[in-house]
Amino acid sequence: MPDTTSNASRIPIARDAPTNILGHVASSVVHSVINHFSAIVSQAEMLKYRKLPQDQVATRADAIINAALGGSALARRLAEYSRRLSASEPEMVDLDSLIAERLEARRGDAPRRVALVGDLTARAVFSGDAPRLLVMLDCLIDNAFEALAAAGRGGVVTVSTRLDNRGWLELDVADDGPGMTADVLEQALEPFFGSKPDHPGLGLPLARSIWRRHRGAFSIDAPLGRGTLVRLTRPPSEPTGPS
Repeated sequence: MPDTTSNASRIPIARDAPTNILGHVASSVVHSVINHFSAIVSQAEMLKYRKLPQDQVATRADAIINAALGGSALARRLAEYSRRLSASEPEMVDLDSLIAERLEARRGDAPRRVALVGDLTARAVFSGDAPRLLVMLDCLIDNAFEALAAAGRGGVVTVSTRLDNRGWLELDVADDGPGMTADVLEQALEPFFGSKPDHPGLGLPLARSIWRRHRGAFSIDAPLGRGTLVRLTRPPSEPTGPS
């Protein structure tokens, strides 16, 4: 578990007006797909206007195929997240019960020698969007699972809730994995940023956006070699319900 008193590697996210993460992601997808199309056109022009050895023809054909597959994969990702973010009617959410049920369902997804545990004491009930909150929780759990799997060793992912001495709700998702370097931490909340080539880089920004829609604040503490703590807070006096 990271030392939550350290501020050196924490990114505080101010509690402000909700952001439209889907619009941000869509914009990033458009730019990325344009880049893929540019690569396809460039390689196709090479094949059309230059007499190339057979081995170079095959190489450039592979580049065209890879660019096309990459672009279509990005478009599918956008469609998938768009479906997952479809809004539902606000309802009274018992957060501890919601989390407890999800943890039970997700334990079978844990990497080898990784435990998923809960410490739920907040007893917080508020008006919210339960399906979106489950997407948010899945994003944070998946991020922790991936960090421990990449480290190649076992570990523990702990999801905990509590009320602080002001009555604020605190929801923590922590792992005892490798943490993050300063440059990775700086970009961790940027859509499509990922430290692994096959990682879509949408989990943390999506989770942050969903929690902001519930008028909460979001921060990451990830000292290198000392695990990662994602902390979500919400004031009791704030108007309830997602916007």
